[in-house]
Amino acid sequence: MRSKDLKYLGYGFGIGALVASLFFAGYFFIPQINVSGGNSLFGVQNIPSPVNTQTLQFTSTLTSTSTATATITASPTLTFTPTLVPAPTATLTVTEMMIANGEIAITGPLTREQQIKLYEASLFFIAPTYELSKQMSVLINNARFSDPNTTCGPLSLAILKRAGILSEDLVAHSFFLINPDLGKDRAVIASVFPKEKYSDKRYKVRIDQFDWKTNPLAAGDFVYIYSGTGGNFEHMLIVNRVDSQGRAYSVTNYNTAQGFVINEALLYDPADSNAGLFSLWTEKQFAKLGSTGYAGFEVWRLKENQ
Repeated sequence: MRSKDLKYLGYGFGIGALVASLFFAGYFFIPQINVSGGNSLFGVQNIPSPVNTQTLQFTSTLTSTSTATATITASPTLTFTPTLVPAPTATLTVTEMMIANGEIAITGPLTREQQIKLYEASLFFIAPTYELSKQMSVLINNARFSDPNTTCGPLSLAILKRAGILSEDLVAHSFFLINPDLGKDRAVIASVFPKEKYSDKRYKVRIDQFDWKTNPLAAGDFVYIYSGTGGNFEHMLIVNRVDSQGRAYSVTNYNTAQGFVINEALLYDPADSNAGLFSLWTEKQFAKLGSTGYAGFEVWRLKENQ
């Protein structure tokens, strides 16, 4: 190795020694930062004694500028409310709807069930044209040549039988042209409407002049109408319903400009003396269609709890 190279090698060792001495001097003598006192890097206040670098720990205390006060509220109590599933609603029948809106009032001796059956049974016999009413008359009387203008008695019995109020064993035709003024016919009526089950009352007042508010008819009543002087026919019918206004109705046979029909008709309206068949049958201008009721009427009514 040349002397010139040895010279440069010596320079290198000298420079290295100087750098090393500066490093160790900076490690041991640089002042420590007091974090807890809030000193900045350049605001040195205290220089702690040298410590073991392996156990040195920094403990900082964080001081917030504002202290929030937490308000603890009770958690809401959760209440389980079950979802109620609505029960299926039964669909009302036509008859039940009529009861609900007052077209049928449950009054009189018949039970609600009996009145429903009576009304529905009466509808079976409706025959709104002469041709249909003639066919229905044949069916009711079980007679080939039966005519609707004389079928009022058998029709009345047939309605009560179909409603289950009278026995099915009764023969509807036994009431054909029956007359309570005749002993034998009154005996027939008494066998169908016995005194122990039915009341029987006769009113000798023209049907269009009777006080229906005081003595209204009731569903299930069997009514016999006497013609009297000025009348040309006698008639029988069953009251099939009474409404909430006190009006009485019947499915019965009656004459029209197109001939006899079997249909439901208003008998009277206690609020209007000119309404219904009872008024029509006592009006002279309608005498050609039939007149009756001048000698009053008679009513057979089921007694209560029968």
